[in-house]
Amino acid sequence: MRPPTDPGAFVIGSAVVLPPATESAEEAVRSGRITESERERLGVTRVHVADEPAPLLAAAAARAAATRAGASPDQVGHLLHAHTYYQGHDFWSPAHFVAHEAGFDSCVPLSVGQMCNGGAAALGIAVERVRSAAPGAPALSVVTTADTFGGDGFDRWGSDYDTVYGDGATCVILSPQAERRTGPALRVLALDSRARPQFEAMYREGDAFGATPHALRAAVDVKATKRAFFQRSGGTGEFRDVAVKTIGELVAGVIDRAGVGIGDVTATMLPRLSPKVLDLMYSEAIDPRLAPTLHCERDTTGHLGAGDFLANLDHLRRTGLIADGQYALVVGGGGGFTWSAALVQKLGPSVPRP
Repeated sequence: MRPPTDPGAFVIGSAVVLPPATESAEEAVRSGRITESERERLGVTRVHVADEPAPLLAAAAARAAATRAGASPDQVGHLLHAHTYYQGHDFWSPAHFVAHEAGFDSCVPLSVGQMCNGGAAALGIAVERVRSAAPGAPALSVVTTADTFGGDGFDRWGSDYDTVYGDGATCVILSPQAERRTGPALRVLALDSRARPQFEAMYREGDAFGATPHALRAAVDVKATKRAFFQRSGGTGEFRDVAVKTIGELVAGVIDRAGVGIGDVTATMLPRLSPKVLDLMYSEAIDPRLAPTLHCERDTTGHLGAGDFLANLDHLRRTGLIADGQYALVVGGGGGFTWSAALVQKLGPSVPRP
């Protein structure tokens, strides 16, 4: 492996906050929200269901991650908050709320809206911020995501094809130094994104622009816009071909930039989507030599909106899926379309000197 030339960026703390209440796929079948055949295709046992607003979950995740990182508020220069769905108020900045609730009143908050790629997009901004922090300035960046899909405006089981949306929040804390006093860190060796904006109409096809939220229909209906989009474009073939090519080039470039070989990658974390969706875009796109490393944690969370990417980083940092010194690839994407990938290395906790 050749050493990376970029300044350091390390995930020194992370957290995933999932509400205690859950809904099972079997309950969704019994209530008529999905069919038995749909349940089998989803690959999900249950998802978590919140009774509190998404930004409060994000603040809880930020506090937990800061505790795990041993980070104090005066060390935090920026907080970036990403989400895909409603944050509880119509005209406000949820990022500022999350920063204040988490106790980071000296940082600069920023909201990131990039659909389900939002967590990865915010992470990319945070990496650049910590790498370019001025001497003496607060060096840490906090990245949060939070989404809740309850109420009448979004059917977590039925609003989209082959995807179950679970409630939850995530957080990672980025540092220019590998501070590991309270646990392992992840070194971000490479992070990149690729976009194909020609597919943005997939989430609005057939709908006029509305003057107010939910002006066109009472509940989000991704199935309707996707169906209209693919009917107009003659099927899913073009999208699938472009997605496979784009993701393949993205992943190969990130691995090359990180200076590691295909054989060095121990785990490849996929977004928390159904097997059918993963097969449509990701499975064929990724080098077949990585097939034994593919890993998806959707079973008990479902798709966490903007949070899959950060939740997967937390899983790598806090579980034994990869050992100290090993490498992992994290891949994700979101409507528009944008795909992101990161190559990270796990670093074990520092051993105090006698």
